[in-house]
Amino acid sequence: MSKGAMTLAEGSQKNKFKTDATLVLNGSQVREYVLRTAYEKLSVWKAKYAVSVSPFYPRLKTSIKEAALIDNEIWVFGVDGSNHSDIIDAVQIATQFYQVKPKDILSSIYIKNLNAEGQNEGNMPLLVKLNKALYENTTKAIAQTCKHFGINSGVNIHVYSSNMNPKISKSELHEALKAGGARSVETDSRKIRHKVGSNNGEDSVPLVSNLHVATLDL
Repeated sequence: MSKGAMTLAEGSQKNKFKTDATLVLNGSQVREYVLRTAYEKLSVWKAKYAVSVSPFYPRLKTSIKEAALIDNEIWVFGVDGSNHSDIIDAVQIATQFYQVKPKDILSSIYIKNLNAEGQNEGNMPLLVKLNKALYENTTKAIAQTCKHFGINSGVNIHVYSSNMNPKISKSELHEALKAGGARSVETDSRKIRHKVGSNNGEDSVPLVSNLHVATLDL
């Protein structure tokens, strides 16, 4: 099992808010290196969370210029998880820094409560539809990234989302992941407790979630 992992759509860098990249189906795995990606550009992200970061400038020529070293982990900003080109650039930056192979990063991917940005929760049927499309397209983008790097097996996508999530239920999530190319999806037997932060990264509320693990069919 790989000792590396990648996360999509991170928010605050605080430990209580970061996506847990150590949990696997009904178990855990120590990680030696993690690539963390955020949807926001670095300037927007810093304005929200007001943290000092050490800039890391990759020697590779990529379209993503915003990368930083935070708590000894590489973060890449402006990454749209449904765009395989963004993911490819982020992985190239991380593999250079950590001196590992792409599969070491891509074999374990983590997503926590991914939602369609800027959508009105008052229209829940529409939001569910958009979220299903988002998970499907993100799964497709991950599969395209793996094919780009010549990876044809051993890739799992770990999704933190409550089975009863009104924005996308367990069955809807599993349907979306399979539509995107997952061969199978299993749900961890444990209830996962974590914190969900506000936009400023200061306030938080406890949340009970579930871990869903999709195995890609590459």
